[in-house]
Amino acid sequence: MAPSKMNLLVATLLVAFAAVATPPAAAFSFPAILPCLDPFLPRIPLFPCVEPKPLDLGPKECRTPLLKMMPCAVFLTNSSVTAPSRACCDGFSAIGMDGEAICYCRLVNGDIQQLLPVPMNFTRMFSLTDACGINYFGLDALPEHCARDGSPPMTASPPAP
Repeated sequence: MAPSKMNLLVATLLVAFAAVATPPAAAFSFPAILPCLDPFLPRIPLFPCVEPKPLDLGPKECRTPLLKMMPCAVFLTNSSVTAPSRACCDGFSAIGMDGEAICYCRLVNGDIQQLLPVPMNFTRMFSLTDACGINYFGLDALPEHCARDGSPPMTASPPAP
């Protein structure tokens, strides 16, 4: 038995009414994958956009990250100390884990000596990765990288007036 034209019309009206009566929160929308354009342009309905995140360009200066290595001062400057302390290794590792690895360049080029009471033993500094059991990078590979990419200054320059 074929539905009558009246039944078809009623069914069509019910579907249309249900579509109009559906609240916007329950309506379908695409996932937010497109970047938002200008805040003054209208948004496209059903196509949410993703607000861009500011770029994290790393530290603005390296003095603060390198201060994490101050427990290493005794190991780096005193030849009678045979191994770095756990605090030294934790601070040394934290620089890389906190997204401040570019500041290892200031360690390799000797700028960390500004923070030390006496001159640093570079042999001991290059042995820190082995002495601390860090096997995901070696300081000996940094000089070429640091010369090519540069690093933030040891201290931030004062803001311009």
